[in-house]
Amino acid sequence: MKEPILIRGARQLVTLCGLAGPRRGAALNDLAIIPDGAILIRDGCIDQAGPTRRVENLRAARNAREINAAGRVVMPGFVDARAQLWPMKARQGSGRGPAELSALPGRLLAARARNVLAGMARHGTTTVCAVTSAASDHAAELKMLRVLARLDGRPLGVSGAYVGSSSVQSEPRSDRAAQIESLCTEVMPVIARRKLARFAVADCGAFEPPDIRRFLACARHLGFRLRVWARAGLSCVSLALEMEAASVALDGIEEEISGLAKSRTIALLQPASGGPPGLDRRSAARTLIESGAAIALASGFGFEDGPTYNMQMVISLACSEMGLSPAEAVSAATINAAHALAYGEELGSLEPGKRADVIMLNVEDYRDLSHLFGINHVHMVLKNGEVIYQEGEVTHWDGK
Repeated sequence: MKEPILIRGARQLVTLCGLAGPRRGAALNDLAIIPDGAILIRDGCIDQAGPTRRVENLRAARNAREINAAGRVVMPGFVDARAQLWPMKARQGSGRGPAELSALPGRLLAARARNVLAGMARHGTTTVCAVTSAASDHAAELKMLRVLARLDGRPLGVSGAYVGSSSVQSEPRSDRAAQIESLCTEVMPVIARRKLARFAVADCGAFEPPDIRRFLACARHLGFRLRVWARAGLSCVSLALEMEAASVALDGIEEEISGLAKSRTIALLQPASGGPPGLDRRSAARTLIESGAAIALASGFGFEDGPTYNMQMVISLACSEMGLSPAEAVSAATINAAHALAYGEELGSLEPGKRADVIMLNVEDYRDLSHLFGINHVHMVLKNGEVIYQEGEVTHWDGK
């Protein structure tokens, strides 16, 4: 049994308690903040959350280890809904291309991924959906998925996402249908049987619509949760809705987004990525929110246009580039991102019974995340009730 922990005296305890599903519309701005708040953690889960005076006087809190959060914001850990733990392609002589990366042995892939996960943890991410699209063939994708499965819970939550298109794109388009059948009959059954991935992802830029439908139908039959990467000019969103995908990553598509408001599919936004030239991302994001669609934020790190895994920076860019309010951005980076990964019942808010994935920030108000950017505000990170990162002190100097 783990030692109980009492985090007390938070200037703002951002709980995001309330709604059972993802936040939409005006509800994105309701963070359920408790001034001078406290949480009691027992056996890795949130036991109580409320005003410090009430929580600290509970019998269960008497022998708990106390953590003083005075003057700081305490909130759920960030959930990064889409990232790679290995770079897509070399940039300015650094990184590796898919073929070179795929040739690395599993232990080196694991070491590189651990470095990225450690950086994510230091910046407040406690759960990430990691994809495999930097691989050059089926064997390499399976190797990467095995690495991701071994890294899950050590210490971050890592959900693997299988992207069959990365090895199919090198084939002539005339052979894509046969390749899809090979994925459905030979590759995905192995991944499903070994439980190496939570999601199967269809990339609209790699497949024709009939092939996407076949891929997603096969994946759903095998028990995968579905995700779609939408591309401008293709009917990707409507197909994602038809197949009841958990989420759809939008690439500057405005004409198809109205249907998302009536669905359970969550729109993934990546404000740190450049997006297509001329795209009015502010207008597109506001249209999504005002129509009632559920949105989530992701870093998109490791893709060709994904330069950061710092979700604090992603929140800031969501406000400055997409017109989100600070509260909307926080909701999208926590509870809604958790729902995008089908973890909304387990994490993403500080409610009794949920996992104690908690971060403590060196800011007095959560809104500081929107304008104090390029700074790591994280003081402490807990995953499943255990401290996995704590800010270190700067070496003292003599003042001369």
